[in-house]
Amino acid sequence: MSDAPSPLFGKLRSFFWPVHRDELKVFTLMLVIFFLICLNYTLLRTVKDALVITAKSSGADALPFIKTYAILPMSLLMMLLFTRLSNRFNTEKVFYVMISIFISFFFLFSFVIYPFHESLHPHQFADQCESCSPPVSMD
Repeated sequence: MSDAPSPLFGKLRSFFWPVHRDELKVFTLMLVIFFLICLNYTLLRTVKDALVITAKSSGADALPFIKTYAILPMSLLMMLLFTRLSNRFNTEKVFYVMISIFISFFFLFSFVIYPFHESLHPHQFADQCESCSPPVSMD
């Protein structure tokens, strides 16, 4: 007689669906969160270029500027914040803090930043920077 423990699942089920019945609720919630994060990322990635390019007095030449001077520093800042939070708090608390930051940003963007973008735009500073920069040749 063998003392080896019997496997919890069959060969196929352990490969395709290794989820216990008591883990199903948590698994489903995590799957929904993952789906919403992927949906949000995909929508924002496709919409951001259209919002920037079609903006008044803007064009495709603004994309490299935004990616260099806005997206790169913010991603580094978020990475630093995530690292600090990970060193100080447990995984669940870090998750909730990061999700709260992203939800707050999307709320602010939807109800404050985008509706009032004309009053928030630094027109005078942008014109001053443009006057100091070398002219763009259209060769």
